[in-house]
Amino acid sequence: MIVPGAAAQALPGFSMQVKAGVQLPRVYGAESDRVTDLAKTGWVAGVGALSPLGKAVALKHEAFIAVQQNESRLDLFPVSVAYRKYGLEVFGGPYMGILLRSGNYGDGTAQRSYAAKNDIGVTIGAGYTFKRRINAEVRYVRGWVPLEENAGVKDQLKVYRQYVSFTLGYVLF
Repeated sequence: MIVPGAAAQALPGFSMQVKAGVQLPRVYGAESDRVTDLAKTGWVAGVGALSPLGKAVALKHEAFIAVQQNESRLDLFPVSVAYRKYGLEVFGGPYMGILLRSGNYGDGTAQRSYAAKNDIGVTIGAGYTFKRRINAEVRYVRGWVPLEENAGVKDQLKVYRQYVSFTLGYVLF
Protein backbone atom coordinates (compact mmCIF):
# COMPACT_ATOMS: atom_id res chain seq x y z
CA MET A 1 0.00 0.00 0.00
CA ILE A 2 1.30 3.44 -0.92
CA VAL A 3 0.65 6.24 1.50
CA PRO A 4 -0.41 9.37 -0.40
CA GLY A 5 2.27 12.06 -0.20
CA ALA A 6 4.88 9.78 1.38
CA ALA A 7 6.89 9.45 -1.82
CA ALA A 8 6.22 12.98 -3.04
CA GLN A 9 9.13 15.38 -3.04
CA ALA A 10 8.72 19.10 -3.03
CA LEU A 11 9.33 20.64 -6.42
CA PRO A 12 11.43 23.79 -6.53
CA GLY A 13 9.25 26.87 -6.80
CA PHE A 14 9.23 29.90 -9.07
CA SER A 15 12.27 32.10 -8.49
CA MET A 16 13.58 35.54 -9.50
CA GLN A 17 17.19 36.69 -9.90
CA VAL A 18 19.09 39.89 -10.53
CA LYS A 19 22.23 39.54 -12.66
CA ALA A 20 25.14 41.65 -13.85
CA GLY A 21 28.31 40.92 -15.77
CA VAL A 22 30.45 41.46 -18.82
CA GLN A 23 29.74 40.85 -22.50
CA LEU A 24 32.45 39.98 -25.03
CA PRO A 25 30.86 40.67 -28.43
CA ARG A 26 32.16 39.69 -31.84
CA VAL A 27 30.72 39.80 -35.32
CA TYR A 28 30.85 37.12 -37.98
CA GLY A 29 29.98 36.98 -41.64
CA ALA A 30 31.41 37.63 -45.10
CA GLU A 31 31.86 41.38 -44.45
CA SER A 32 32.78 41.32 -40.76
CA ASP A 33 36.11 43.03 -41.45
CA ARG A 34 34.18 46.18 -42.52
CA VAL A 35 32.57 46.61 -39.08
CA THR A 36 34.70 47.28 -36.02
CA ASP A 37 32.50 49.33 -33.68
CA LEU A 38 30.15 46.43 -32.82
CA ALA A 39 32.88 44.31 -31.21
CA LYS A 40 33.58 46.41 -28.09
CA THR A 41 33.46 44.82 -24.63
CA GLY A 42 30.42 45.95 -22.65
CA TRP A 43 28.40 45.46 -19.49
CA VAL A 44 25.10 43.69 -18.93
CA ALA A 45 22.56 43.89 -16.12
CA GLY A 46 19.13 42.37 -15.87
CA VAL A 47 16.57 40.13 -14.28
CA GLY A 48 15.61 36.51 -14.73
CA ALA A 49 12.77 34.26 -13.70
CA LEU A 50 12.74 30.48 -13.42
CA SER A 51 9.51 28.49 -13.81
CA PRO A 52 10.02 24.82 -12.86
CA LEU A 53 8.26 22.17 -14.93
CA GLY A 54 9.54 19.26 -12.86
CA LYS A 55 12.41 18.34 -10.55
CA ALA A 56 15.09 18.87 -13.18
CA VAL A 57 13.47 20.84 -16.04
CA ALA A 58 12.54 24.52 -15.95
CA LEU A 59 11.79 27.44 -18.23
CA LYS A 60 14.02 30.53 -17.97
CA HIS A 61 12.81 34.02 -18.88
CA GLU A 62 15.42 36.80 -18.91
CA ALA A 63 15.90 40.43 -19.92
CA PHE A 64 19.20 42.32 -19.94
CA ILE A 65 20.32 45.83 -20.76
CA ALA A 66 23.59 45.53 -22.70
CA VAL A 67 25.73 48.68 -22.82
CA GLN A 68 28.77 49.09 -25.06
CA GLN A 69 30.73 52.14 -26.11
CA ASN A 70 28.70 52.75 -29.30
CA GLU A 71 25.37 51.07 -28.60
CA SER A 72 22.85 49.91 -26.03
CA ARG A 73 20.38 47.07 -26.47
CA LEU A 74 17.64 45.26 -24.65
CA ASP A 75 18.53 41.56 -24.93
CA LEU A 76 15.52 39.33 -24.37
CA PHE A 77 15.57 35.59 -23.78
CA PRO A 78 11.81 34.93 -23.64
CA VAL A 79 11.83 31.19 -22.97
CA SER A 80 14.88 28.96 -22.66
CA VAL A 81 14.59 25.34 -21.62
CA ALA A 82 16.90 24.55 -18.70
CA TYR A 83 18.01 21.23 -17.26
CA ARG A 84 19.08 21.58 -13.60
CA LYS A 85 20.83 19.05 -11.37
CA TYR A 86 22.94 19.55 -8.20
CA GLY A 87 23.16 23.31 -8.69
CA LEU A 88 24.41 22.91 -12.28
CA GLU A 89 22.26 24.17 -15.13
CA VAL A 90 22.46 23.96 -18.94
CA PHE A 91 20.00 25.86 -21.11
CA GLY A 92 19.14 26.95 -24.64
CA GLY A 93 16.49 28.93 -26.48
CA PRO A 94 15.66 31.94 -28.64
CA TYR A 95 17.13 35.43 -28.33
CA MET A 96 16.05 38.90 -29.44
CA GLY A 97 18.17 42.06 -29.32
CA ILE A 98 16.30 45.37 -29.51
CA LEU A 99 18.46 48.38 -30.35
CA LEU A 100 18.04 51.22 -27.84
CA ARG A 101 20.94 53.51 -28.81
CA SER A 102 23.59 53.41 -31.53
CA GLY A 103 26.54 55.64 -32.34
CA ASN A 104 26.50 54.47 -35.97
CA TYR A 105 22.85 55.13 -36.70
CA GLY A 106 23.17 56.95 -40.02
CA ASP A 107 20.54 58.77 -42.03
CA GLY A 108 20.92 56.47 -45.05
CA THR A 109 21.73 59.25 -47.50
CA ALA A 110 25.47 58.64 -47.92
CA GLN A 111 27.00 55.44 -49.25
CA ARG A 112 28.78 54.86 -45.92
CA SER A 113 25.83 55.79 -43.72
CA TYR A 114 24.90 52.40 -42.31
CA ALA A 115 22.40 51.97 -39.51
CA ALA A 116 22.51 49.29 -36.83
CA LYS A 117 19.42 47.11 -36.58
CA ASN A 118 17.57 44.78 -34.21
CA ASP A 119 18.54 41.12 -34.01
CA ILE A 120 17.08 37.66 -33.43
CA GLY A 121 18.97 34.44 -32.87
CA VAL A 122 19.66 31.62 -30.45
CA THR A 123 21.44 31.19 -27.11
CA ILE A 124 23.02 28.33 -25.18
CA GLY A 125 24.69 28.43 -21.81
CA ALA A 126 25.54 26.90 -18.48
CA GLY A 127 25.54 28.07 -14.91
CA TYR A 128 26.02 27.02 -11.32
CA THR A 129 24.14 28.15 -8.22
CA PHE A 130 26.13 28.24 -4.98
CA LYS A 131 24.21 27.63 -1.74
CA ARG A 132 20.92 28.41 -3.51
CA ARG A 133 21.60 32.17 -3.65
CA ILE A 134 24.62 33.14 -5.78
CA ASN A 135 24.64 32.17 -9.46
CA ALA A 136 27.49 32.24 -12.00
CA GLU A 137 26.61 31.82 -15.67
CA VAL A 138 28.22 31.80 -19.10
CA ARG A 139 26.09 32.33 -22.21
CA TYR A 140 26.78 32.19 -25.96
CA VAL A 141 24.50 34.11 -28.35
CA ARG A 142 24.48 33.88 -32.13
CA GLY A 143 22.36 36.25 -34.20
CA TRP A 144 20.73 35.44 -37.54
CA VAL A 145 19.74 38.90 -38.81
CA PRO A 146 22.22 41.13 -40.69
CA LEU A 147 23.06 43.97 -38.30
CA GLU A 148 23.75 46.86 -40.66
CA GLU A 149 21.99 48.29 -43.68
CA ASN A 150 22.09 51.46 -45.74
CA ALA A 151 18.55 52.80 -45.75
CA GLY A 152 19.17 54.75 -48.96
CA VAL A 153 20.10 51.73 -51.09
CA LYS A 154 18.81 48.87 -48.91
CA ASP A 155 22.26 47.28 -49.04
CA GLN A 156 22.77 44.99 -46.07
CA LEU A 157 26.22 44.12 -44.84
CA LYS A 158 26.60 40.37 -44.28
CA VAL A 159 27.54 40.90 -40.62
CA TYR A 160 25.89 39.11 -37.70
CA ARG A 161 26.12 39.45 -33.91
CA GLN A 162 27.64 36.83 -31.66
CA TYR A 163 28.84 37.18 -28.10
CA VAL A 164 29.79 35.45 -24.89
CA SER A 165 28.64 36.89 -21.60
CA PHE A 166 29.63 36.10 -18.03
CA THR A 167 27.23 37.06 -15.26
CA LEU A 168 26.91 36.77 -11.52
CA GLY A 169 23.43 36.69 -10.07
CA TYR A 170 21.62 36.76 -6.77
CA VAL A 171 18.45 34.70 -6.25
CA LEU A 172 15.84 36.97 -4.65
CA PHE A 173 13.31 34.17 -3.98
